[in-house]
Amino acid sequence: MSATIQTIQRLASARLLSSSSLIVPHNVPAPSDQLTADLQSLAASAQRAAASVLCSSILAGHTSESDDFDDAAIWLGKGAYGTGNEQAVLNSLGIPGGRISSVELSSDTHIPKTVNSSTTTPELSALSAKLAELQDLHCFSVQPDNGGSQVIYSLIGKKANGWAGLVGIGIWSDN
Repeated sequence: MSATIQTIQRLASARLLSSSSLIVPHNVPAPSDQLTADLQSLAASAQRAAASVLCSSILAGHTSESDDFDDAAIWLGKGAYGTGNEQAVLNSLGIPGGRISSVELSSDTHIPKTVNSSTTTPELSALSAKLAELQDLHCFSVQPDNGGSQVIYSLIGKKANGWAGLVGIGIWSDN
């Protein structure tokens, strides 16, 4: 189990779906097998893209001071999780409150601008194609009140009949 999933489970009231890299809130029905496979593929693509630009989390990008955390897929199901409803995303996962900040996405690739890459890798292109499948995509970070130097990043969009995306963790020692 990845350090990201272990930390999210410690901070939140979410569950790990089977032995996958998919996090689902306790009160949300599990997605279909096909959607689970799609979301696992999204997480794997994010991990490959991050490695291709020498960082561990595509969401935290090069802003993180640690390479301990990768990105995991998340399924929120139905609800109001679009832009402006970041606290609803956190509440769904049971993540405590904190300072929420918007994270800008590249208009071309949908990759968070926390990634400082002047070149496009095949892995970034593959992730960009997967992110383009999500509608109303938005990204934000939260520095939980009890999280110390850990910053949680979420990239959320509509997929199928619900909201899905990625969650990752970065480390900031300069709060």
